[in-house]
Amino acid sequence: MSDPLVITREELLVRLGLNRPAKRNALSRDLCGALVEAFDDASADLSVGATLLEAKGPGVAGRPLAVETL
Repeated sequence: MSDPLVITREELLVRLGLNRPAKRNALSRDLCGALVEAFDDASADLSVGATLLEAKGPGVAGRPLAVETL
């Protein structure tokens, strides 16, 4: 299984890519944990100018499409 969050750095920009396209990037426990850690890391790094949240695949679901325990 691939990582639920893809983090890339482009100079001052940190890109956080939700990477669960088969689930339309619905949040899971792993993805929520990865997001919290990534935002914490970006906010602590004084060389980061901006953080961009994006989704891989066709879109984003507001919540899990199937019953999933967060």
